[in-house]
Amino acid sequence: MAASMIEIPESKVVGQQNLEDFATKLLQAVAVPPDEARAVATALVWSDLRARFPQGVSRLPVFIQRVQRQLITTPARLGWTTVAPAAAMLDAQNAFGHIAGSAAMRKAIELAKQNGIGAVTVSHSNLYGAAAYFVSLAADERCIGFTCTNAVAKVAPYGGMRAVFGTNPLAFGCPTSSGVPILIDLSTSALAGSVARNLGETGGSLPEGVALNKNGFPTTNPADLSQGCLLPAAGPKGFGLGMMVDILCGVLSGAAMSHEVGSMYNTWDKPVNTGHFCGAIDIGKFQNVDAFLQRIDAMIEWVRAAGPDGEVRFPGEIRGEHAAMYARTGIPLPPETVKPLEKLAHELTVAAPW
Repeated sequence: MAASMIEIPESKVVGQQNLEDFATKLLQAVAVPPDEARAVATALVWSDLRARFPQGVSRLPVFIQRVQRQLITTPARLGWTTVAPAAAMLDAQNAFGHIAGSAAMRKAIELAKQNGIGAVTVSHSNLYGAAAYFVSLAADERCIGFTCTNAVAKVAPYGGMRAVFGTNPLAFGCPTSSGVPILIDLSTSALAGSVARNLGETGGSLPEGVALNKNGFPTTNPADLSQGCLLPAAGPKGFGLGMMVDILCGVLSGAAMSHEVGSMYNTWDKPVNTGHFCGAIDIGKFQNVDAFLQRIDAMIEWVRAAGPDGEVRFPGEIRGEHAAMYARTGIPLPPETVKPLEKLAHELTVAAPW
Protein backbone atom coordinates (compact mmCIF):
# COMPACT_ATOMS: atom_id res chain seq x y z
CA MET A 1 0.00 0.00 0.00
CA ALA A 2 1.57 3.31 -1.06
CA ALA A 3 1.70 6.25 1.32
CA SER A 4 -0.69 9.06 0.52
CA MET A 5 0.61 12.60 0.26
CA ILE A 6 0.25 14.60 3.47
CA GLU A 7 -2.36 17.28 2.83
CA ILE A 8 -1.00 20.72 3.76
CA PRO A 9 -3.38 23.65 3.21
CA GLU A 10 -1.81 26.64 1.41
CA SER A 11 1.42 24.75 0.80
CA LYS A 12 3.90 25.65 -1.93
CA VAL A 13 4.93 22.63 -4.00
CA VAL A 14 8.60 22.79 -4.99
CA GLY A 15 10.71 20.29 -6.91
CA GLN A 16 13.54 18.65 -4.99
CA GLN A 17 16.32 20.08 -7.18
CA ASN A 18 14.78 23.55 -7.19
CA LEU A 19 14.53 23.53 -3.41
CA GLU A 20 18.14 22.37 -3.03
CA ASP A 21 19.30 25.07 -5.44
CA PHE A 22 17.30 27.71 -3.55
CA ALA A 23 18.69 26.66 -0.17
CA THR A 24 22.21 26.60 -1.62
CA LYS A 25 21.83 30.15 -2.99
CA LEU A 26 20.54 31.47 0.33
CA LEU A 27 23.56 30.04 2.12
CA GLN A 28 25.98 31.29 -0.51
CA ALA A 29 24.44 34.77 -0.12
CA VAL A 30 26.00 34.91 3.37
CA ALA A 31 29.40 33.68 2.13
CA VAL A 32 29.01 29.96 2.81
CA PRO A 33 31.32 28.23 0.28
CA PRO A 34 29.49 26.45 -2.57
CA ASP A 35 30.43 22.91 -1.49
CA GLU A 36 29.34 23.48 2.10
CA ALA A 37 26.17 25.28 1.03
CA ARG A 38 25.22 22.38 -1.23
CA ALA A 39 25.99 19.79 1.48
CA VAL A 40 23.83 21.58 4.06
CA ALA A 41 21.03 22.10 1.51
CA THR A 42 21.09 18.41 0.55
CA ALA A 43 20.78 17.34 4.19
CA LEU A 44 17.92 19.76 4.86
CA VAL A 45 15.95 18.80 1.76
CA TRP A 46 16.46 15.12 2.65
CA SER A 47 14.19 15.82 5.64
CA ASP A 48 11.63 17.79 3.64
CA LEU A 49 11.41 14.93 1.12
CA ARG A 50 10.34 12.71 4.00
CA ALA A 51 7.74 15.19 5.31
CA ARG A 52 9.97 16.02 8.29
CA PHE A 53 9.50 19.74 7.70
CA PRO A 54 10.68 20.99 11.13
CA GLN A 55 14.13 19.52 10.34
CA GLY A 56 14.26 20.78 6.76
CA VAL A 57 14.75 24.13 5.05
CA SER A 58 12.63 25.77 7.76
CA ARG A 59 15.91 25.86 9.76
CA LEU A 60 17.64 28.14 7.26
CA PRO A 61 16.68 31.50 8.84
CA VAL A 62 18.27 30.67 12.20
CA PHE A 63 21.31 29.01 10.60
CA ILE A 64 21.91 32.06 8.42
CA GLN A 65 21.46 34.41 11.37
CA ARG A 66 24.07 32.44 13.29
CA VAL A 67 26.46 32.55 10.33
CA GLN A 68 26.02 36.31 10.13
CA ARG A 69 26.84 36.61 13.84
CA GLN A 70 29.89 34.37 13.39
CA LEU A 71 28.46 31.71 15.69
CA ILE A 72 28.67 29.13 12.91
CA THR A 73 32.12 28.93 11.31
CA THR A 74 32.27 28.61 7.55
CA PRO A 75 34.29 27.45 5.75
CA ALA A 76 34.61 24.60 8.22
CA ARG A 77 37.95 24.00 9.93
CA LEU A 78 37.54 20.41 11.08
CA GLY A 79 40.15 19.15 13.53
CA TRP A 80 40.74 15.39 13.59
CA THR A 81 42.45 13.27 16.25
CA THR A 82 42.97 9.53 15.76
CA VAL A 83 42.65 7.84 19.15
CA ALA A 84 42.73 4.15 18.08
CA PRO A 85 42.69 2.14 14.83
CA ALA A 86 38.88 2.20 14.79
CA ALA A 87 38.19 5.46 16.65
CA ALA A 88 38.61 9.18 16.09
CA MET A 89 37.59 12.48 17.63
CA LEU A 90 36.40 15.47 15.61
CA ASP A 91 36.61 19.04 16.85
CA ALA A 92 34.13 20.70 14.50
CA GLN A 93 35.23 24.19 15.58
CA ASN A 94 31.66 25.52 15.32
CA ALA A 95 30.99 24.25 11.80
CA PHE A 96 27.47 23.53 10.57
CA GLY A 97 26.16 20.45 12.37
CA HIS A 98 25.28 18.88 9.01
CA ILE A 99 28.89 19.27 7.85
CA ALA A 100 30.30 17.88 11.10
CA GLY A 101 27.78 15.03 11.31
CA SER A 102 28.34 13.97 7.70
CA ALA A 103 32.13 14.09 8.10
CA ALA A 104 31.93 12.08 11.33
CA MET A 105 29.71 9.39 9.87
CA ARG A 106 31.82 9.09 6.73
CA LYS A 107 34.92 8.72 8.90
CA ALA A 108 33.14 6.06 10.98
CA ILE A 109 32.26 4.20 7.76
CA GLU A 110 35.87 4.45 6.55
CA LEU A 111 37.13 3.05 9.87
CA ALA A 112 34.52 0.29 9.75
CA LYS A 113 35.61 -0.74 6.26
CA GLN A 114 39.15 -1.08 7.61
CA ASN A 115 38.47 -2.57 11.02
CA GLY A 116 34.91 -3.91 11.06
CA ILE A 117 33.67 -1.12 13.30
CA GLY A 118 34.29 2.61 13.54
CA ALA A 119 33.42 5.22 16.17
CA VAL A 120 33.74 9.00 16.08
CA THR A 121 32.92 11.60 18.73
CA VAL A 122 32.25 15.23 17.78
CA SER A 123 32.63 18.38 19.88
CA HIS A 124 32.05 22.11 19.18
CA SER A 125 29.31 21.45 16.65
CA ASN A 126 25.81 22.79 16.03
CA LEU A 127 22.35 21.31 15.61
CA TYR A 128 22.61 18.61 12.94
CA GLY A 129 18.93 18.09 12.15
CA ALA A 130 17.47 14.66 11.44
CA ALA A 131 19.68 11.96 12.96
CA ALA A 132 18.29 9.47 10.44
CA TYR A 133 20.07 11.31 7.61
CA PHE A 134 23.47 10.29 8.93
CA VAL A 135 22.67 6.63 9.47
CA SER A 136 21.20 6.54 5.97
CA LEU A 137 24.72 7.38 4.74
CA ALA A 138 25.96 4.23 6.48
CA ALA A 139 23.13 2.10 5.08
CA ASP A 140 24.01 3.32 1.57
CA GLU A 141 27.50 1.88 2.12
CA ARG A 142 26.14 -1.50 3.29
CA CYS A 143 26.95 -0.67 6.88
CA ILE A 144 24.87 -0.52 10.03
CA GLY A 145 24.91 3.00 11.41
CA PHE A 146 24.26 4.56 14.80
CA THR A 147 24.28 8.20 15.80
CA CYS A 148 23.04 10.44 18.57
CA THR A 149 23.34 14.08 19.55
CA ASN A 150 22.81 16.11 22.68
CA ALA A 151 20.91 19.38 22.71
CA VAL A 152 19.89 22.32 24.88
CA ALA A 153 18.34 21.17 28.18
CA LYS A 154 14.56 20.85 27.78
CA VAL A 155 13.77 17.50 29.42
CA ALA A 156 13.36 16.62 33.09
CA PRO A 157 14.78 13.37 34.44
CA TYR A 158 12.21 10.77 35.48
CA GLY A 159 10.65 12.00 38.72
CA GLY A 160 12.03 15.53 38.27
CA MET A 161 10.41 18.85 37.43
CA ARG A 162 13.37 20.75 35.95
CA ALA A 163 15.13 20.28 32.63
CA VAL A 164 18.51 18.53 32.81
CA PHE A 165 18.93 16.89 29.38
CA GLY A 166 18.07 17.81 25.82
CA THR A 167 15.62 15.93 23.67
CA ASN A 168 18.78 13.97 22.77
CA PRO A 169 17.68 12.00 19.69
CA LEU A 170 19.30 8.78 18.53
CA ALA A 171 19.10 6.89 15.26
CA PHE A 172 19.92 3.43 13.89
CA GLY A 173 20.15 2.57 10.22
CA CYS A 174 20.34 -0.76 8.38
CA PRO A 175 20.23 -1.53 4.63
CA THR A 176 17.54 -3.69 3.06
CA SER A 177 17.45 -5.44 -0.31
CA SER A 178 14.73 -3.00 -1.49
CA GLY A 179 17.08 -0.03 -1.18
CA VAL A 180 14.82 1.65 1.40
CA PRO A 181 16.78 1.36 4.63
CA ILE A 182 15.44 0.61 8.08
CA LEU A 183 15.73 3.97 9.85
CA ILE A 184 14.93 4.11 13.55
CA ASP A 185 15.02 7.74 14.65
CA LEU A 186 13.59 8.79 17.99
CA SER A 187 13.72 11.56 20.50
CA THR A 188 14.39 10.46 24.07
CA SER A 189 11.78 12.99 25.22
CA ALA A 190 8.03 12.36 25.17
CA LEU A 191 7.79 14.83 22.25
CA ALA A 192 10.52 15.90 19.84
CA GLY A 193 11.75 19.45 20.40
CA SER A 194 11.17 20.35 16.73
CA VAL A 195 7.55 19.18 17.01
CA ALA A 196 7.01 21.23 20.16
CA ARG A 197 8.50 24.31 18.48
CA ASN A 198 6.33 23.78 15.40
CA LEU A 199 3.19 23.52 17.53
CA GLY A 200 4.11 26.82 19.17
CA GLU A 201 4.58 28.50 15.78
CA THR A 202 1.30 27.21 14.36
CA GLY A 203 -0.87 27.83 17.44
CA GLY A 204 -1.27 24.17 18.28
CA SER A 205 -1.41 22.49 21.68
CA LEU A 206 0.94 19.94 23.18
CA PRO A 207 -0.45 16.45 23.73
CA GLU A 208 -1.48 15.59 27.27
CA GLY A 209 1.21 14.18 29.50
CA VAL A 210 4.35 15.35 27.69
CA ALA A 211 5.25 18.60 29.47
CA LEU A 212 5.29 20.51 32.75
CA ASN A 213 5.06 24.27 33.31
CA LYS A 214 7.54 26.24 35.45
CA ASN A 215 5.66 25.22 38.60
CA GLY A 216 5.88 21.53 37.78
CA PHE A 217 2.24 21.11 36.74
CA PRO A 218 1.12 19.36 33.51
CA THR A 219 0.56 21.71 30.58
CA THR A 220 -0.51 21.59 26.94
CA ASN A 221 0.59 25.17 26.17
CA PRO A 222 3.80 25.26 24.07
CA ALA A 223 4.61 28.72 25.49
CA ASP A 224 5.07 27.13 28.93
CA LEU A 225 8.14 25.31 27.67
CA SER A 226 10.20 28.52 27.78
CA GLN A 227 10.39 28.08 31.56
CA GLY A 228 8.95 24.58 31.93
CA CYS A 229 10.17 21.27 30.52
CA LEU A 230 9.32 18.22 28.49
CA LEU A 231 9.07 14.80 30.09
CA PRO A 232 11.18 11.81 29.08
CA ALA A 233 9.73 9.25 26.68
CA ALA A 234 8.33 6.17 28.45
CA GLY A 235 9.33 7.50 31.85
CA PRO A 236 12.55 5.94 33.15
CA LYS A 237 13.37 4.40 29.75
CA GLY A 238 13.58 7.74 27.99
CA PHE A 239 15.42 9.23 30.95
CA GLY A 240 18.03 6.48 30.80
CA LEU A 241 18.46 6.82 27.03
CA GLY A 242 18.70 10.61 27.27
CA MET A 243 21.46 10.30 29.88
CA MET A 244 23.23 7.72 27.71
CA VAL A 245 23.20 10.15 24.77
CA ASP A 246 24.64 12.97 26.86
CA ILE A 247 27.41 10.69 28.13
CA LEU A 248 28.38 9.71 24.57
CA CYS A 249 27.94 13.14 23.01
CA GLY A 250 28.84 15.50 25.84
CA VAL A 251 31.01 13.80 28.43
CA LEU A 252 32.98 11.41 26.18
CA SER A 253 33.49 13.88 23.33
CA GLY A 254 34.46 16.82 25.53
CA ALA A 255 31.57 18.90 24.16
CA ALA A 256 29.07 20.75 26.33
CA MET A 257 26.69 18.61 28.40
CA SER A 258 23.33 19.12 30.06
CA HIS A 259 22.86 22.82 30.97
CA GLU A 260 26.13 23.73 29.26
CA VAL A 261 24.68 23.12 25.76
CA GLY A 262 23.51 26.33 24.14
CA SER A 263 20.29 26.95 22.23
CA MET A 264 20.31 27.59 18.49
CA TYR A 265 17.39 29.97 18.97
CA ASN A 266 18.21 31.68 22.25
CA THR A 267 21.99 31.61 22.83
CA TRP A 268 23.50 34.55 20.95
CA ASP A 269 26.59 35.37 23.02
CA LYS A 270 28.59 32.20 22.26
CA PRO A 271 28.58 29.03 20.11
CA VAL A 272 26.33 26.23 21.37
CA ASN A 273 29.04 23.48 21.51
CA THR A 274 26.73 20.58 20.67
CA GLY A 275 28.24 17.07 20.68
CA HIS A 276 27.51 14.07 18.48
CA PHE A 277 28.47 10.40 18.34
CA CYS A 278 28.63 8.39 15.11
CA GLY A 279 29.27 4.67 14.78
CA ALA A 280 29.34 2.24 11.86
CA ILE A 281 29.60 -1.54 11.46
CA ASP A 282 30.76 -3.05 8.17
CA ILE A 283 28.29 -5.89 7.62
CA GLY A 284 30.62 -7.67 5.23
CA LYS A 285 33.23 -8.13 7.94
CA PHE A 286 30.74 -10.21 9.96
CA GLN A 287 28.90 -12.19 7.28
CA ASN A 288 28.10 -12.33 3.59
CA VAL A 289 26.15 -9.16 2.80
CA ASP A 290 23.62 -10.87 0.51
CA ALA A 291 22.92 -13.49 3.20
CA PHE A 292 22.49 -10.69 5.74
CA LEU A 293 19.99 -8.90 3.50
CA GLN A 294 18.03 -12.12 2.99
CA ARG A 295 17.75 -12.48 6.76
CA ILE A 296 16.64 -8.86 7.03
CA ASP A 297 14.01 -9.53 4.35
CA ALA A 298 12.74 -12.50 6.37
CA MET A 299 12.51 -10.35 9.48
CA ILE A 300 10.58 -7.67 7.56
CA GLU A 301 8.12 -10.29 6.28
CA TRP A 302 7.52 -11.47 9.85
CA VAL A 303 6.86 -7.85 10.81
CA ARG A 304 4.39 -7.43 7.95
CA ALA A 305 2.59 -10.66 8.83
CA ALA A 306 2.10 -9.51 12.43
CA GLY A 307 -0.80 -7.27 11.38
CA PRO A 308 -4.28 -8.35 10.34
CA ASP A 309 -3.78 -7.03 6.80
CA GLY A 310 -0.16 -8.10 6.43
CA GLU A 311 0.91 -4.48 5.95
CA VAL A 312 2.73 -3.54 9.15
CA ARG A 313 5.56 -1.24 8.09
CA PHE A 314 9.17 -1.26 9.17
CA PRO A 315 10.69 1.93 10.58
CA GLY A 316 11.58 4.31 7.77
CA GLU A 317 9.37 2.66 5.15
CA ILE A 318 6.57 5.23 5.08
CA ARG A 319 9.11 8.09 5.07
CA GLY A 320 10.82 6.34 2.17
CA GLU A 321 7.54 6.24 0.25
CA HIS A 322 7.06 9.95 0.84
CA ALA A 323 10.57 10.59 -0.46
CA ALA A 324 9.83 8.67 -3.64
CA MET A 325 6.49 10.44 -4.10
CA TYR A 326 7.76 13.95 -3.42
CA ALA A 327 10.74 13.37 -5.72
CA ARG A 328 8.17 12.86 -8.49
CA THR A 329 5.47 15.37 -7.57
CA GLY A 330 7.34 18.05 -5.64
CA ILE A 331 7.63 18.82 -1.93
CA PRO A 332 4.59 20.55 -0.35
CA LEU A 333 6.21 23.08 1.98
CA PRO A 334 3.84 24.25 4.74
CA PRO A 335 3.08 27.98 5.21
CA GLU A 336 5.09 28.17 8.44
CA THR A 337 8.14 27.18 6.38
CA VAL A 338 7.37 29.28 3.30
CA LYS A 339 6.69 32.68 4.91
CA PRO A 340 10.01 33.04 6.79
CA LEU A 341 11.89 31.81 3.71
CA GLU A 342 10.19 34.41 1.52
CA LYS A 343 11.25 37.11 3.98
CA LEU A 344 14.80 35.77 4.04
CA ALA A 345 14.96 35.51 0.25
CA HIS A 346 13.83 39.14 -0.07
CA GLU A 347 16.49 40.28 2.40
CA LEU A 348 19.23 38.36 0.57
CA THR A 349 17.91 39.18 -2.95
CA VAL A 350 17.49 35.53 -3.87
CA ALA A 351 14.52 34.51 -6.03
CA ALA A 352 12.14 32.01 -4.41
CA PRO A 353 11.35 28.95 -6.55
CA TRP A 354 7.56 29.34 -6.30
